[in-house]
Amino acid sequence: MSEQAQLNLQGPSEKSMPLAGQALPGPIVGSREPDRMVYKDNEGVEHSIRIPLGQFQIACHYLTSEDWDALGQFPQWTEISEQSQAESSTTLDHTLRLVGFAIAIGSGVLPPLMTLIFGSSVNYFNDFEEGRRSGDDLYDKMTANALWLVHLFIGRLVLVYVHSTCFSIVGIRITSAFRLEFVRSLVRQDVSYIDSCSSGTVSSTIANNADMVENSSTEKVGNLVQNLSMFIAAFVVAFTQQWKLTFNQAAGLVHEALGSVRIVTAFDASAKLGRKYDAPLAKAQALGFRKGPVIGGQWSVEFFTTYCAYALAWYYGIKILNRGEAGEGGQIITVLLAVLLGTTAASNMPPGFGDFAKGSSAAQEMFKIIDRESEIDSLDDSGKQPPECEGSIELRNVSFAYPSWPSEQVLRNFSLTFELRKVTALVGSSGSGKSTIVGLIERWFDPNGDSIYLDGHNIAELNLGWLRGQIGLVQQEPVLCSDTIYTNVAHGIYRTPMEKLPEPEKRELVRQACLQAFADEFIQELPQNYDTKVGESGTLLSGGQKQRATSALDPEAERKVQASLDNVSKKRTTILIAHKLATVQKADKIIVLSRGQVVEQGTHSQLLDQRGAYYELVNTQTLDTGFSSSPTPLTTTISAASVREKPPSPEIDKSGRSSVEQNNDEEDIKTEDEDQDISRKYSLVKVVCTIFKQQRAAWPLFFFGIVSSTIGGGMFPGQAVLFGYSIPTLQIPPSDYLVSRGSFWALMYFVFSLGILVCYLGVGFSWTMASSHASPFYRREYLNAMLLQDVAFFDVRGHGATEMTSRLSLHPEAIRNMVNTNMALIIIIFVDVISTSVLAIAVAWKFGLVVVVAGMPTLFCAGYFRLRLEMANHDRLKDMYLECARFASEAVRSIRTVSSLTLEQKVLDSFWSRLDECSRRELRSKMVTMLVHAFAESVNLAVTSLAFWYGGKLLSQGEYALRDFFIAFMAVLIGSQTAGILFGYSPDVSKAHAAANHIIALQESRPPINTSTGSKITMTGSEKTPLIEFRDITFVYPSRPNHNVLKGLSLSVQKGQSIGIAGQLLIGGTPLSELDGTIQENILLGLHDNDQDETSANARVERTCRSANMHDFILSLPEGYSTDIGNRGVALSGGQRQRLAIARALIREPDLLLFDEATSALDTANEAMVQQAIESVAREKPGRTTIAVAHRLSTIKRCDRIFVLHDGLVDEQGTHDEPVAMRGRYYAMVLAQSLDRET
Repeated sequence: MSEQAQLNLQGPSEKSMPLAGQALPGPIVGSREPDRMVYKDNEGVEHSIRIPLGQFQIACHYLTSEDWDALGQFPQWTEISEQSQAESSTTLDHTLRLVGFAIAIGSGVLPPLMTLIFGSSVNYFNDFEEGRRSGDDLYDKMTANALWLVHLFIGRLVLVYVHSTCFSIVGIRITSAFRLEFVRSLVRQDVSYIDSCSSGTVSSTIANNADMVENSSTEKVGNLVQNLSMFIAAFVVAFTQQWKLTFNQAAGLVHEALGSVRIVTAFDASAKLGRKYDAPLAKAQALGFRKGPVIGGQWSVEFFTTYCAYALAWYYGIKILNRGEAGEGGQIITVLLAVLLGTTAASNMPPGFGDFAKGSSAAQEMFKIIDRESEIDSLDDSGKQPPECEGSIELRNVSFAYPSWPSEQVLRNFSLTFELRKVTALVGSSGSGKSTIVGLIERWFDPNGDSIYLDGHNIAELNLGWLRGQIGLVQQEPVLCSDTIYTNVAHGIYRTPMEKLPEPEKRELVRQACLQAFADEFIQELPQNYDTKVGESGTLLSGGQKQRATSALDPEAERKVQASLDNVSKKRTTILIAHKLATVQKADKIIVLSRGQVVEQGTHSQLLDQRGAYYELVNTQTLDTGFSSSPTPLTTTISAASVREKPPSPEIDKSGRSSVEQNNDEEDIKTEDEDQDISRKYSLVKVVCTIFKQQRAAWPLFFFGIVSSTIGGGMFPGQAVLFGYSIPTLQIPPSDYLVSRGSFWALMYFVFSLGILVCYLGVGFSWTMASSHASPFYRREYLNAMLLQDVAFFDVRGHGATEMTSRLSLHPEAIRNMVNTNMALIIIIFVDVISTSVLAIAVAWKFGLVVVVAGMPTLFCAGYFRLRLEMANHDRLKDMYLECARFASEAVRSIRTVSSLTLEQKVLDSFWSRLDECSRRELRSKMVTMLVHAFAESVNLAVTSLAFWYGGKLLSQGEYALRDFFIAFMAVLIGSQTAGILFGYSPDVSKAHAAANHIIALQESRPPINTSTGSKITMTGSEKTPLIEFRDITFVYPSRPNHNVLKGLSLSVQKGQSIGIAGQLLIGGTPLSELDGTIQENILLGLHDNDQDETSANARVERTCRSANMHDFILSLPEGYSTDIGNRGVALSGGQRQRLAIARALIREPDLLLFDEATSALDTANEAMVQQAIESVAREKPGRTTIAVAHRLSTIKRCDRIFVLHDGLVDEQGTHDEPVAMRGRYYAMVLAQSLDRET
């Protein structure tokens, strides 16, 4: 990689830093150097101890306290071993799990007991009908049974709440630990593996996969155990009542349950569809289409088998009753209801198995990383830790090839010694191996050949944390975490004595560090000073502001930072990598590399005398000042102009938090509230209607699904009618007539089951096929809506690339889950509840009105409140978990910075802190939600109790016949049970509601800068009419509305001109980000849609790459233009990525070319060739206009006109010679980049 870097190694030290919490033997005397502390022992002898650097950027080298006398000892570092944490966590989890299992079993046992009550009541009903019981006896019996049902209701309420809460706690804890272990495994992986991982995939895995794991390990575990217990308990009740009848049904029902499990497990495509673009959307859609008939068959067979078993049970029960083997008809009803309850419980289990299959599949994806053993483990405590570090580095016969290109040797038998406490500079073309050497010293990779030695120790045998703790690294492409400037700089004091200082003292240390690094000036100009948020990966700062370490810096800042580097490099072994030779000319030794070999070495003057490769590089970078005399110093006016009045520092409260920091928190809260408003902008009905409206291609499936679901829901009242009409059959004495009537009703149940078979085949097929349409549709639509947003949209908190990538994975999946069989179940249950309520009122209006009016609102209110709670909790928690995913993704994306600063444990601590807060909030919300959930699950028993009591009273008074009572009673019973089931889907509905709101809101948004609208114009211009004109332009970034970037800027550009723009701390170069794919695919991104003819496109790609000086390099690769460049172009060096970006711009053959630091990452030779290519391309097309923004003045010195910007205005302008002659700001920048060529 071609980049500016500095690597510092500690010099000798008499003693190592004390361990955490270890007191110093004597008082602190002071600090002689930035990395040393001097103290006196008990005998008055002075000692020097080393403080590991581990700075975040160059500023952090200065984080030393002037008041260390106040510290009696090093701060205590409290650390709990992972083993003790795991043991305590496991014990608590096991205890809660065992309690949850026991309580869930008890909860499942209670409903089958209701069948015993119902069976005994049937006998009383028959006795009453035949005159053997009085009305008072019947009323007393019904009142007693109603009280038993009330007791069952209370018991079930308590038990459901307890087991749901236990499993929720366990699920949240397990998933949090799972997330942490996943991130822990990621940060300890070697860099080559991390380079192969997409940061978007990381955030998607943490957000989506972990969500699936949690979804399958919380209260749904309790529900599954409860259903299994209910299934077993129901059959126990049936066996005790009539064992012969039960045995004949058991085999078929067990076969049904096991068959459903196999179908769900074998054809669960939800996990595959949920993975973010693991396969093309078309393949996922085709897989969903293949799954549709299978799901339809599963549903229809499941319900058909249940009701067939009921028909068989009725037929065989009548046979037993006719033979006198059953004591009373009530026993038959008890068995039938128990078996029906058991089959219902069995049919409720497969969805749980489906959730477990999804969770298992998601967990397996995470375990692939968790179980992976890294070849270079940054958290491994093994290895030698020498008592001191001198700083001598030697590479002995090192060979190396990157894992992505094992056939391409970057270094071949390479040997080099970096002398102790000397500054050694590495220069050379892109891909010559400069940055590879730094990566090998940092042990991001291990060499293929011999090894690297530090003070005679093989670095492979040293403790990795200790090794990196001796090294300070400043990279060309600086990486900042999405936090404040203060937090980013303060990372440098991690694991140093200053870490535990009071907050105000740490803030002062940070400020002093930034003063030393010449960063305080621009920080004070920011709207919130040190508490300014830098955005994701520091996107809200310019490249120069992020780095302060040459390459992308303007010349004035570069000169200051160079002085800073010179100061830091004293008494350290320093390695410099640079393309700007002005940065390295004072080095003790300069090494010139080419193709992994040393071609020249010596001092600056010695290499100039040799007139070889280095001499040619110097000639290329030398700028013509137009004067042969000695340089004139900058005037006082210019120097003073760069020193602006600094605003006062923000006030600090007693807690150490600034007022601005508190304002940041308020803004974050406001942003979260706005986001919650978006997630509930449209009602659920509006969302469903919008989904149907947008899915025109799936309208036939929706129509067929709605019709079949409506018919399916309307069939349940038929079950109540059949039950009511069949009950009087049990009053017939044993005879052929009893068998005949019993056979008839068994046949009716079988016909009913055939209707269920046909109906539910259509239900499962249509809704599964419809969801297969919806998922890829909304993935495409959501992505398109994101891409249409302007840049300012992504600067808003919560709209970073990581968060939006996670949402792209989560939100369409949530809609797919709703537009699936869940939608069918919701329609079925709604129709069922309404139709059964109408039936109950129509058959027995007094009974129906009282029970329906009193019971159904209670059921719906319980479900509604649960739904509202789920929605509110989902809104609060989803962004917090997305923030955790963003943080982890950013840490993985910045793994080189994290590892070089040994911040792995710091990352894990910060991640756990965020995750723990999310878990605690989720747990608090679950405690309330589970209470409502328990009430919704149990309230049907209370409704049944009311129905028993009031129905028995009306029946005892002779107001209704036994048949009408049973029809109305079964209608209410079925309706109350299904109403409770309805709101069990509330979490899925809540997630889909919020997800659809986000997608629809983004689709309907109208960004101020919309790339899909506007008219096309012909680019014209003349000497009188500028092609581009800025007229008194004032501009602020939306994320920093109080900071003017441009302050009345006016300039014009004529057609055909080449324009250069220079100035102090301009916006940094465009990030060198390439998409995962081949070289050709990346370049073809620059073509218009109508230019995609394959033959001509290939020719244009090759011609463009020749112009960008890439063709020969590409042909040297194993697969040429088809070579995969990896995630974010990691397989290419910085210069190669830059040239690829230039080729992508040139292939469009545009009339206007914009270059934003286009040559900043190129070595001198390639810079010259690319500059020639740019000039050649400009001449190829008459009238082509080019505008180049550059800090490297050699890039723009041949431009027709150069504008020098300062403080948002044009300060100087003209050709290169004209502003040089002014001896002003531009002249000072030219001098700063000139090289001393004395021989």
